[in-house]
Amino acid sequence: MKILNSLKIVLLLAALAVSAAVSAASVELADNHPVDYTVVEGDTLWDISGKFLKDPWRWPEIWRQNSQIQNPDLIYPGDRLVLRYTDGQPYLDHLSGRERAARKVVKMGPAVYIEKLDNAIPAIPPQVIMAFLEDRQIVESRNLDKLAYVTEGVNQEVVLGALSDMYVRKIDGAPGARFRIIRMRGALINPDNQKVIAYETETLGEAEMLRPGDPAKLRITKSNKEVNQGDRLVPAVRTLTLPYYHPKAFREPISISILGAVSEMAEYGAGDVVTLSAGSDQGLEPGHVLQTMRDRGVQRDPVTKEKYRLPIERSGIVMIFKTYGKVSYGLIMRSSQGVLVNDKVINIE
Repeated sequence: MKILNSLKIVLLLAALAVSAAVSAASVELADNHPVDYTVVEGDTLWDISGKFLKDPWRWPEIWRQNSQIQNPDLIYPGDRLVLRYTDGQPYLDHLSGRERAARKVVKMGPAVYIEKLDNAIPAIPPQVIMAFLEDRQIVESRNLDKLAYVTEGVNQEVVLGALSDMYVRKIDGAPGARFRIIRMRGALINPDNQKVIAYETETLGEAEMLRPGDPAKLRITKSNKEVNQGDRLVPAVRTLTLPYYHPKAFREPISISILGAVSEMAEYGAGDVVTLSAGSDQGLEPGHVLQTMRDRGVQRDPVTKEKYRLPIERSGIVMIFKTYGKVSYGLIMRSSQGVLVNDKVINIE
């Protein structure tokens, strides 16, 4: 009997521990959160998440997919989100605008609702990241030697512009194929081993294949800057669609660095795009959320004059929106203090 009672106590304690763990892991709703919200033009998923949650990246934990909606992961202007509870845990019910309109009318037959992807609200403001989706590109050092390059103009020019014909090596394509002309802007160096990971590029213009071969003959159809010998070419494949990803925490342990930013400021903050020293090779995907850490190192005590180390503090939240093999672009969503080059980026708490 004593053994049985002891076993019951152990099981009860285990159950309480599991219950406590579930409670600790439950999402925290934002102060003054709405009970329901109707999506409007201009909304972003991050903003809507912030209306309901203190931690917007925990959105997937309260999102309940509606099986009656063609694209249940996407949210459209006019959709209504209702906060409900089951077993004490919050969740969001999703009622599409089309479905709401259909429910006002009695129909005798089944209905099919067509929802265009390009009308769905984006995760983050598209105007902030559009340049990085369209024109800015990262070339990893391991791929640099594979890129086609300009040798000279057909008339032996070394500086070329719009409508100039030029010779290019290491390029494939049929007549009429279009290419983007790029130039390496600077090396991205891993602070942990001082090795070059990749190069950020700028777009100089566009070119069209006139005659394949080695060298091939191309014509510059658009020029933003002068094109020089050694500038590179990549296929001008335009498959641009805004990524409709959901913010989510990256679960695998990670510790990487900020390599740089487009902003020329000494410190970066909310709304700035930063380059990170990890990408799809490490499992990062668009939508993953991480935190930036500020390390001010060793300082001198103003009273004792002795040196002491300041604690490492969280300085911001960054969301990945474009990945390469070993590098990725992230947008700083929140910042409590300035974010610097070489600051560490780790899993969100």
